[in-house]
Amino acid sequence: MPLWHGDFTMRWSEPSHFELLRDKDSSLPEAHLQAKVTQPFEGTQVLEAYVTNLTTVVDGEDVKPVYDITLGYSQGDTGYRHFPGDTIGILCYNTEEDVEFILERLNLLSKGDLACSVGIVTHTTKKSAKVPLFVPALVSCRRLFKECLDLRVVPKKLLIRALVPCASEERDRRFLEILCSKEGNAAYERTVFQKGKGLISLLKLVPSCRPTVGLLIEHLPRLMPRPYSLANVYREASGPSVRFLFSHCVENPGITTNYLRGLEKGAKVYFYFRQSSAFVYKDTDLKHNIIMIGTGTGVSPYLSFLAQRADALARGETIGHGELIAGFRYRERSYFCKDEIKEYLQTGALDACHEAFSRDADARHKYVQSQIREKKDLIIENLKNDQGLLYVCGDSKVLLPQIMDTVIDILATEPEANDREEISAFIGRLKKDGKYREDVWL
Repeated sequence: MPLWHGDFTMRWSEPSHFELLRDKDSSLPEAHLQAKVTQPFEGTQVLEAYVTNLTTVVDGEDVKPVYDITLGYSQGDTGYRHFPGDTIGILCYNTEEDVEFILERLNLLSKGDLACSVGIVTHTTKKSAKVPLFVPALVSCRRLFKECLDLRVVPKKLLIRALVPCASEERDRRFLEILCSKEGNAAYERTVFQKGKGLISLLKLVPSCRPTVGLLIEHLPRLMPRPYSLANVYREASGPSVRFLFSHCVENPGITTNYLRGLEKGAKVYFYFRQSSAFVYKDTDLKHNIIMIGTGTGVSPYLSFLAQRADALARGETIGHGELIAGFRYRERSYFCKDEIKEYLQTGALDACHEAFSRDADARHKYVQSQIREKKDLIIENLKNDQGLLYVCGDSKVLLPQIMDTVIDILATEPEANDREEISAFIGRLKKDGKYREDVWL
């Protein structure tokens, strides 16, 4: 039944279906609590690795810090061969600050490390109620909040509605009721959704709200692994390792980048290889002519492409023509792979590199789109040639659509060009046929 309160409507939520029972005699595994759970797009099981190198390669004013990290597998070679363009999933952790906050709010600081079993309450009315697979049957509250539940996710109205009876102050209850009501859509959009406020931020607005652990297990989603594109090539002769680069947003740090940049040499990291996507660059692609486009850390996957091409040359194999279009803020301060690119140019693994620097006043090209327009003949020939492949790496909201629009623009300059809709359909066919390959970053 709807509950009318003032000028808005809401529905009461049912009590939580989960409970925790203290279990004194059991110990928890040392590994990440999601290490045995099925992972998104998994190509292998979760592997235990350790940090062999972590270097800051970009830092300073008006640049995002960039880190270069290499992990060795502590379990040895699994027999899995990764290819250039492949990605791994890193099992991450919520910050100590967030975990401490939630334990304090739930009055669990003194009990946070006790092992508990998670089960379904006997009086639940929910049909087929079951504990989520990502929540272990045995867990401590500290590790539950650190390794299993996403504390930064923007809370849905269903969760906000469930929080209402957990607030002891009338002001806090009314605030939550407004947010989850139909009439409070604008307030929800303005206060929560548009600002990307997670559970922690919301709870700070309602100090008297103290939810139960069971309620949070029921409503919070899984803390998902984060994908990273590999920057190294698989080599049987060397110890198994993975290398990737990541940037760190100082103003609004992500939980995984914050976790990774704080690691020390030898620290354990849990990861798995994700299934190969269309972006992969396999041995059979070496004979093709390729153009690679990326900006910032979106250039890093191509370091594995170039290493693969260099290895092929060292074996005496013939490889296709290869050119890179790369964008950075500054030539001197943020071009993190300049020396590697120079070496690949010298060895012939890369035939040409076309650069753009958005913050350098004297840069002829500010953005990669400018380079694409200038190299339009090369790109058009590559797209229309049976031996040509185009790779684009970047975020799905800004760069990839901009690159596609620019490619449509240059194709539209052809004498026999059709309208933009037909050109878009042509690019769609190129993607389907594996000639236009994207590494989509969310």
